Amino acid sequence: MAKRGWHYSITVWLIAAVFAVASVTMTRPAEAQSTATDEQEVRAAVDQWIVVLNAMLNGDPEPFASIYSHADDAMYMGAAGSYRIGWDAIYSDWAAQAEASSGGELSASDIHIIVSGDMAMASHITSGPVRQPDGEMNQNHVRETSVFRRENGAWLMIGHHADTIGYWVDAFSDQAD
Repeated sequence: MAKRGWHYSITVWLIAAVFAVASVTMTRPAEAQSTATDEQEVRAAVDQWIVVLNAMLNGDPEPFASIYSHADDAMYMGAAGSYRIGWDAIYSDWAAQAEASSGGELSASDIHIIVSGDMAMASHITSGPVRQPDGEMNQNHVRETSVFRRENGAWLMIGHHADTIGYWVDAFSDQAD
């Protein structure tokens, strides 16, 4: 076997490095595009969540059926303290809230989305006027975190947790002074 010099070793190393860099740069744009598309789809699901919340505040729980997973492992923890597992329990909770609601208009801000494969998480602040049972309109501020799973090509909510911001401000304001 012929002895090869240092030029050969450097050439082999450079070719390997070029292939490694080329494979990374060739796959990154497709990965980035896929992630960007997934993030846009999850953002659209968050936008739809706000539409559905507003429908519920105005007495219509039906739109929840199109954005929430109907799976047995779906979960909902509401700002009022509810904790529901499974689609049937979740929908019953939303139907009761819709029946008791008398109006409002919410919007989301400070939206942060993380996507990993077929799972995604979104957190945001939901704010807006909501008519209370006594008829007065109050400004609500709620922190929300939702977990989405891609099911049959659609991003459906499988977990939702909400808590009112006011509670924490009131509960711990004396400690901050």
